[in-house]
Amino acid sequence: MGAGLFASSATYVLAFLAALAVADIGTHRIPNLLTVSAASLAMLLNFRNAGSHGVLMSIAGMLTGLAIFLPFYFAKGFGAGDVKAMGAVGAFVGPHGAMVAAAWTLIAGAICALTLLIVRREHSAIASLPRRWAWQLFAAYSTGQPVSPAAPSGDPARRRFPYGLAIACGTAFSLLWSTPWAA
Repeated sequence: MGAGLFASSATYVLAFLAALAVADIGTHRIPNLLTVSAASLAMLLNFRNAGSHGVLMSIAGMLTGLAIFLPFYFAKGFGAGDVKAMGAVGAFVGPHGAMVAAAWTLIAGAICALTLLIVRREHSAIASLPRRWAWQLFAAYSTGQPVSPAAPSGDPARRRFPYGLAIACGTAFSLLWSTPWAA
């Protein structure tokens, strides 16, 4: 994302991220109205800044964001709102920005999940993660297909947390990371 594009849309991206986090924390849902409005605004802003090329970059970014998170949705790791939210982020920041934001979002999500387990004193869940991952890798290697065994009903791994917060934190960090700072 170029410096001019960032300077003109940063406020809107950050406002979307704040609304995203608040909505997901409060209701455990990310409304379509929020994601569609944000993606539409992103396209308008990018059209204003770069004409039809800006719109094409918005569309490419939106498709990139959707494509990165869609496999997690199919694996039942993310909700549809999380996927659409990453698509809206991509509409603001373009395809490269969407990849960077998604990477930082996944890191933020892992940190949030581990922090929640630690705060809730669910140390056995943390200790079981390597065994579970090793079993999934072994089963996937043996069968040639990805395996995602269902966790027992009382297992903390079955609990969900509002991933909109991770999307907001990861995207905000990616914007800070990629912003060219003036000397």
